[in-house]
Amino acid sequence: MSKGATLSGRVGNALRWSTTGTVVVRLGNLGLGIVIARIVSPEEFGLYAIALTVQSVVMALADLGLSADLVRSPDFERRTGPVAVLGLVTGGTLTLVTALSAPALASAMGGPGAAGPIAILAATFLLAGVGVVPFATLQRKLDQQGLFRSNAVDFGVGAVVTLVLAVLGYGLVGLAVGRVVGQACGVAVQFWLTRSRLRLSWDRTVARSVLAFGLPVAAANLLSWVLLSVDRVVLGNLAGAVELGFYVLAANISTWPMTLVGQALRSVTLPAFSQVRERARAALVPLLGPVWWAVVLAAAMLAALAHPVVVLVYGARWEPAAQILVPLAVVGAVRVVSDVLAGYLYALGRSRGVLAVQVVWLVALVPAVVLGARAAGSIGVAVAQAAVSVGVLLPAYLVLLRRSRDEVGALTWALAVPGLAGAGAVAAGLLVAGRVENPLLGGLLAGAVTFALYAAATVAWVRPRWRAARTALDGPDDAADAAPDAVPDAVPDAALAGTAAEALDLLPDAVPAAPPRGTTR
Repeated sequence: MSKGATLSGRVGNALRWSTTGTVVVRLGNLGLGIVIARIVSPEEFGLYAIALTVQSVVMALADLGLSADLVRSPDFERRTGPVAVLGLVTGGTLTLVTALSAPALASAMGGPGAAGPIAILAATFLLAGVGVVPFATLQRKLDQQGLFRSNAVDFGVGAVVTLVLAVLGYGLVGLAVGRVVGQACGVAVQFWLTRSRLRLSWDRTVARSVLAFGLPVAAANLLSWVLLSVDRVVLGNLAGAVELGFYVLAANISTWPMTLVGQALRSVTLPAFSQVRERARAALVPLLGPVWWAVVLAAAMLAALAHPVVVLVYGARWEPAAQILVPLAVVGAVRVVSDVLAGYLYALGRSRGVLAVQVVWLVALVPAVVLGARAAGSIGVAVAQAAVSVGVLLPAYLVLLRRSRDEVGALTWALAVPGLAGAGAVAAGLLVAGRVENPLLGGLLAGAVTFALYAAATVAWVRPRWRAARTALDGPDDAADAAPDAVPDAVPDAALAGTAAEALDLLPDAVPAAPPRGTTR
């Protein structure tokens, strides 16, 4: 069987296209932002930022797990009609409510002038509802190349509309209109790529199962916004603007590699686990080991190179942000692997469990960051974030997985080996850097030492697990052709106890932090 015909081949291809799309869109947004900044006033930019914040929060709440229900459900055709109706109703309702309440929302956010852009951006909710089925179809097929095409059309059309209107003197309106027009074109491309059209039908049983699973997903998505902002709110109030500035800079840098890796993984996690639902439990450990190994490598290098990255990119005056970046790199790594675990649990229908983990995380995080801010300012908040991520978030997921009868011991071992190796390599690298008088040279040396030690300690461990991961995706028959030397004991016997019936009993719906349904940006 050809590599592209196997599930592992399709997952690999999807990861490549997803990564390419993420890089291209981010670079495009950076370039567009530079051009727009020379045309639009800072005040207009700020008002648009308020409108975009409102749109993003409402979109997170609006995602009821509709696309994910189609991605993982075996009765795909039966569900498309009711899901399309739910998407249209929720999207249309949110568009109407948001547009009518735009003046009140803008005033509450401290920018009355943002009412117009908020009302315009409200149209994106309706577009998301209209496009839920073709978006889910592309996700289900692991067709990240198709999603890349719709992303490109979305961004290209939106950029042209925005620039034209900005040049004509409608900068603030142009930013909002460009986003709506671009998304409309992107959704149209998704319909064209899937050779489908909007089809509406109703089945009360299907609708009930979608909403039963989807409402906890909506709550979890909303909580994720709170989790992403609670540290900054606390730090700004307790430590002041200067400490917050250093922290925000470090937090932004910490998202560079993790956003790239995380978005690529989120795009394939749910469809991949859904397509191996009868052996999903057996696939979790062999798949998570190599993923966590790569994530820890990225985090370790970011932590080791924190000083040269901050100083070279932003200048010496931002040097205090370097020490903040080290614990935040840990936070980024844990969040990526938690997204993978959430995608796995969503594929098995455990949306309420994921929501419970989010609640536990928030309850532990708030007092921790308050104590950290009072004790050590921005570095204290960063350390608190890392401590809660490692000491609360990961154990909470392990407890939830244990209740799902997963092999927690093997999973813990798969997380522990790269984690401990990465921590030791970074510690050694920073120790070496401390003996070098030139901080910049010391930081570069720390990166080299970290990479060498981590690779030496883990390459032999991870190589057979890459082959085992391919075996887990393709199944034993396909893997016999693709990777005959895969290591069988990389998949624990206890993990093989999950049967197709057990997995199907747990199914209903969800989407982790994947792009909002029907959208391309």
